[in-house]
Amino acid sequence: MSFNSQAYLNDQINKQYGEVPLSRYYHNQPEIDVAINDEVIQEIITSDIATLQAMVKQNKVSYVEIAKAFYNQAQRHQDSHAVISLNPAVIEEAKTRVYDDSHDPLYGIPVLVKDNIATTEMATTAGAAILKDFYPETDAVIIQELKQKGALILGKTNLSEWANFMTENSANGYSAVGGQTKNPHGSFDVGGSSAGSAAAVALHMSPVAIGTETAGSIIYPASQNGVVGLKPTLKTVAQAGIIPIAAAHDTAGPMAQTVNDCYLLFQAMTTTEATFNDQFQRLADYRFGQLDDAALKETYRDEDAIILATFEEQLQQVGASYQHLSLGNACYDVDITDVLLYQFKAGVESYFKHETNPITLADVIAFNRKDEKNASYYGQDLLEQANNHQLTASAIESVIERNRTVTQAALDEAFKTVDVLVTLSNYATSLYATSGYPALTLPGYQRQTGEPVGITLIAPAGQDVDLLYLGQLIEAAGVLSG
Repeated sequence: MSFNSQAYLNDQINKQYGEVPLSRYYHNQPEIDVAINDEVIQEIITSDIATLQAMVKQNKVSYVEIAKAFYNQAQRHQDSHAVISLNPAVIEEAKTRVYDDSHDPLYGIPVLVKDNIATTEMATTAGAAILKDFYPETDAVIIQELKQKGALILGKTNLSEWANFMTENSANGYSAVGGQTKNPHGSFDVGGSSAGSAAAVALHMSPVAIGTETAGSIIYPASQNGVVGLKPTLKTVAQAGIIPIAAAHDTAGPMAQTVNDCYLLFQAMTTTEATFNDQFQRLADYRFGQLDDAALKETYRDEDAIILATFEEQLQQVGASYQHLSLGNACYDVDITDVLLYQFKAGVESYFKHETNPITLADVIAFNRKDEKNASYYGQDLLEQANNHQLTASAIESVIERNRTVTQAALDEAFKTVDVLVTLSNYATSLYATSGYPALTLPGYQRQTGEPVGITLIAPAGQDVDLLYLGQLIEAAGVLSG
């Protein structure tokens, strides 16, 4: 079934909004009393990070009130199944935060984290029944970075189980531990695998959240839930401590209501100073190139061409250069599946072998078989295929190199004549997933049904900050509307 086809979408909606019983492994988040005035809650949860810090500086609110407001909002929307667990210590931690101009912008700010990223104070489950009570011995590197900068880890978000690498029959946003994440905008596909992070931000459960992406798992749910999402350049963000699918593709990335908040979280997650090309000051300085390859357009939905035409017209009205181009179908003919199947088994077993109770992929499969209704409701064929995969390391490296070479060559050729490539949602996932180049999706458009759809921009490797700056210009100009 073709991804993004109407048949695929109908199948997803039937699964996500049908009657699926909660698994016996479902985590029931206990409620705690975080009483706070409703007006204060609304002011806090609808503010961006800079505004929140200004409010603290002016003694209008405290970091404790900020933590309480977002905790309260997450509890109010438990039926969305966007969050698996909340950090019971976060309000006490907020009491230790004292404003200072020298602090990082994320200091004292609650952050939600996808539940395949290691946190020591909360279980890290990947949504899987076998991992319901798995507490890592150390935080993921990106969590260490956030804690060092004073950010507050508010909780863990739901996801498509094993980051959507459990079964081809999966429901986006479903896991045994977290249940079925719902799209806040209506009965639309919530997207995956970072469904919980996207839905939580859309519901104002936190100003920012972290997702992960192997092939589309930040960009697609961000687009579907109407939030900003950045898939960073590969290896810009540390992978250590994230339950893997494939090291050749995996990255964590920020999701937020605004581009600037996305940028602030991105900076806080990284250890290297990102560079910025100051030749671009205005939208009129950019050359946009819309991808028009048949490999993309054959999967367009009814309103996609109209949305792209509207975006083009709005950019041209502010003086930007906009052209249509094709990369050629060869660069879309890549083999991602074999890479994921091979690297998943090796990566998962390496990840867990140093823990107190190490597990293998065979252990996971055997555990699920004992209780299929609760532990593997939609099946586990991808786990089984990965466990039985026969390709060698050298063969997989050849596939990875070929994928990277053909996509990077096509993209680099395009970037000789344009500064950024334009597409919708996750249509060009195979390009930025295999090349390792950054992609940013921006909210603003909706289909006639009210379903959100994001404009996705692709930039050369390492130009993550430039891409976010462009996103800020687009956001500030009010270009995105529909």
